[in-house]
Amino acid sequence: MSSARPKTDLRHLPLANLRAFEAAARHMSFSRAAAELHLSDSAISHQISRLELALGFDLFTKVGRGIQLTEAGRAFAATVGAALQDIYGTALRLSEEVEVGGRLTLRCPPMFVSGWLSRNIASFCEAHPQIECHIQLTGNETTPDLAEADLGLVFGAGDWPDLRSVLLEDITIGPVCSPVLLSRLDHGLRHPEDLRRVFLLHWDDGSEWRRWLTEAGQPDTASFTRNLYCSDLGAAIDLALHGVGCALASETLTGLNQREGSLIRPFPETINPNGGWYVVTKPANLELSRVRLFLHWILGRFGRTLAEGFLR
Repeated sequence: MSSARPKTDLRHLPLANLRAFEAAARHMSFSRAAAELHLSDSAISHQISRLELALGFDLFTKVGRGIQLTEAGRAFAATVGAALQDIYGTALRLSEEVEVGGRLTLRCPPMFVSGWLSRNIASFCEAHPQIECHIQLTGNETTPDLAEADLGLVFGAGDWPDLRSVLLEDITIGPVCSPVLLSRLDHGLRHPEDLRRVFLLHWDDGSEWRRWLTEAGQPDTASFTRNLYCSDLGAAIDLALHGVGCALASETLTGLNQREGSLIRPFPETINPNGGWYVVTKPANLELSRVRLFLHWILGRFGRTLAEGFLR
């Protein structure tokens, strides 16, 4: 945040300065970066000033009482963030001490397994064949039970005492259905009121559909009388895939289906289901190499880092 200066030898940029900059850029706050790295605010400011001096250009500018990245700072932040993640990931893989046959137990509801995990877990297993993955299916509870598991993948608000958690993705939900269903309907689904002609697929007591219909301009929700109830959202999505009706679902669980064309969104309106998908574990489990490897992998898939919660 000082005027640009002639750069020094860029081959000797201090790693500590780069870490301070990456944390400050990610949080857009010197104070939060200082808390993450267990430093003082002034130490973060000093390290970033040293980095700006070495680079010869400003990384941040002041805006009111806050900060924002300069154009050069944004470009540099993207490169530094990716580089530090690569360094950490490689170091973690090379230093792992998981014995052959080491077991990693994950607990998650069927909806997450069918909607996301089944489509992605192979890359983790192939990268770490010495880790034996076990998936335990849970109900739809929002309180993780890790008595017999290393990690949990849970939908909730993220407030679980005695556990460490990181938000994977904050979600919104909207209607999804199969093109097969639309092909059977004269004129398709053009307006929310047209949903009276199809089955609404529920995984709860119907409250999410009532909220969506109300916000889409259909407050007379009792007039939507074609309903089918499931105990799991994954089952509702499967029914939608087979043309049975319309389900309310997020991009997290149906994004690939939409890209493949097996599901479409007939309406753009979405609602917030008051939660998101979290990965959770016990603090002691963070000492386990297999747990840290999985966390590094899944957080990377969602564009997150271990520093965003677990390694503070």
